[in-house]
Amino acid sequence: MRLAMRRVPASVLLGSLVLAVVVRAGVVVNRAIDPDESQHLHAAWRVAGGQVPYRDFWEHHVPLFHAAMAPLVAALTDRPEVYWAARGLMALCAAAVVVVTWRIARRLSADGAVWAALILLALPQFAETSTETRPDVPALLAHVLSLWTLVRWRERGGDRWLWLTGAGQGLALALSLKAAFGVLGVAAAVAGPTGPGAGPRAGRMGALLRVAAGAAAPCALVLGWLTGRGGSAALAGFARDVIRGSLGFVDRSKTWPVYGSEIGTFAVAGLALLLLARMRGWGLLRHPAHGALLIPAAVIAAALAAPWTPAVYQHAWLPVLPVVATYAGLGVAALAEWARRRAVPRWRALAAAGLAAALLVPLGESVLFAVRDQNAGQLLAARQALRLACPGEPVLDGTALAVFRPAAYRFGALITGVRYWVAQGVVAEETIVADLEAARPRVAYPDRRLRAMIGPVADFLRRYYVRGPDGFLLAGARIPAAGGEGRATVSLLVPALYLVTVPPGTTVAVDGRPIRPGWHDLTAGRHEVGWTGAGGTIGLVAATCLERRLLRGDAHGRPALGAPGGRERRREPEPPPTEARAALTLERPAG
Repeated sequence: MRLAMRRVPASVLLGSLVLAVVVRAGVVVNRAIDPDESQHLHAAWRVAGGQVPYRDFWEHHVPLFHAAMAPLVAALTDRPEVYWAARGLMALCAAAVVVVTWRIARRLSADGAVWAALILLALPQFAETSTETRPDVPALLAHVLSLWTLVRWRERGGDRWLWLTGAGQGLALALSLKAAFGVLGVAAAVAGPTGPGAGPRAGRMGALLRVAAGAAAPCALVLGWLTGRGGSAALAGFARDVIRGSLGFVDRSKTWPVYGSEIGTFAVAGLALLLLARMRGWGLLRHPAHGALLIPAAVIAAALAAPWTPAVYQHAWLPVLPVVATYAGLGVAALAEWARRRAVPRWRALAAAGLAAALLVPLGESVLFAVRDQNAGQLLAARQALRLACPGEPVLDGTALAVFRPAAYRFGALITGVRYWVAQGVVAEETIVADLEAARPRVAYPDRRLRAMIGPVADFLRRYYVRGPDGFLLAGARIPAAGGEGRATVSLLVPALYLVTVPPGTTVAVDGRPIRPGWHDLTAGRHEVGWTGAGGTIGLVAATCLERRLLRGDAHGRPALGAPGGRERRREPEPPPTEARAALTLERPAG
């Protein structure tokens, strides 16, 4: 099987690269924001503010990614554009992965390497997951760099290549615990059948020790940084929440690397592997490049497919995709070469079908995915959360879209595992309610994850919040008042400046004191509201950050007028500008 003796046409190469770049940019801008992205950025924001993970806030990922992203998040504080900037960095990592994949594939075929790079760029799963802000993307880059150094060791030998191979795997592991499967795969490639540069089998234990030492160095540096920042408490929290929590993680979600259009790519890659195996047999694994690609990929795939492996999401398969793209590229190159040599219509048709299946169809799906705006509503919600809650004020948000505001409960985001813990009673929902009562968030974003909490958390939301702008919930209460005379008791979550709205023709008193429609300082706790008159709906809604800034002129949005205890302020402030009042979309006093 002689692969790809002719170069890929320059026009095809240039056009494909331009289209791939455009698609990548479209995915960066338009892809829906995954809650994991918000969770990672929120953790990075906390690290940028001096907090230490596992000691000051709950986190179940290793800390290197959050520490590395902290400067970017600090530079873009209170700007939702942080999503695009972070995704841009992920796209640069993905571009480097494509280059390294091309370099490895060139060991097998010059044209096959070009096709492999183009196919990898076109794969929808790679285009989607490698642009998300998550540690798996730089971990993938570290993994493929490690495969590159592994190829060099299998070709030439040399301890430095072993050290670099281990360092790459250690860096990947310091970014994502899922990289442990890659570490096992690389160890199998070092200990298993190797090429002429690997030396005698008797020396494999020493080779494995060098890889292990190289891998230990990045991990030791990260743990040393964590201990230096947070002491033994942070280290104990890391062991509890990351190591032990991952081993017993309850999320058993399972995805597979093949969905729709990737089927053709995997089929062409399988065809190439079958042809190579027919020619070389098990000797294929002794080849420096084939063994370095296939053995780790097989170990990773087997580990992810095992029923006991938790949380196998789409991004967990990222280390397998460069290998699949490499062999799909070899298959396309072989079909093109055979079609050129035999000049038979059916061979040309077969080559065209292979190219369409491996490259064109996946690229078409990626293009469709890139041009659909899927995140406009999420970005609007993120901006609204920043306007409604002032800096330092917690927001109740199951998806952590309020990246630059403290979380109202210790988990930060309602990840699938946390929801399983709540459903199974491992984490009592009352514990989350206790966190909320202590945090007293003025603002809540009732996303689908939060709405799925149908027990004490749902009761908490009904008791303390009313619907505000853009679907957000604001601390306060609305009281249906029947005509005539009546009274009701309400509980307010936060001491704040409240906008009191009164139906026309109705007189209202709070705790026995008559009050007029407008802004009033009220304490937290129970209040008795009485009314006489025509009836309607009485509203008490806590002022948002933007309203407080407009009313008080305070840069921090903190109330400065009036006295606590429900006493009316002495002077009515000037009303906010018309544009701002329209943007707030809160009820205004009647009349």
